Amino acid sequence: MSKIFNAVITAVALVSAPLAAHATATIVHVKLEDKTTGPKIKGMVMDADKTSVPAGKVTFMVTNESKALVHEMIVMHAALPVTKFPYNKATQRAIESKMHSMGEVSETRPGKSGTLTVNLKPGNYVLMCNQPGHLMSGMYEKFVVTK
Repeated sequence: MSKIFNAVITAVALVSAPLAAHATATIVHVKLEDKTTGPKIKGMVMDADKTSVPAGKVTFMVTNESKALVHEMIVMHAALPVTKFPYNKATQRAIESKMHSMGEVSETRPGKSGTLTVNLKPGNYVLMCNQPGHLMSGMYEKFVVTK
């Protein structure tokens, strides 16, 4: 009987561990949308339910609402506005190697989702999609981390 009890306790601990990690983090839900999402969406949209959070662990729960396009969400520490980001016009992408990425949920296919947990210090950030043409089409969200 004790072997079964120990197995049950171990199983509960394994299932609870990921939930405990999220319990101490601020949760931010992010929707990635474009014209294929639905008739109300007129362009490229990154929609976060919170754009300001306290410093510490932040878990981004990202969902690609698109019906046709791959998107991603990158958390960039940003001292400059998006229009001043290092940008390669030929590839229509920000030059990530010249920026400070905190992490990403990359290449999220239509209807799929992903999660990213990062420890953020106070400052200005940008949540952005760096698929070709998406960033300069407005697929970003300013994000502030307070003390």
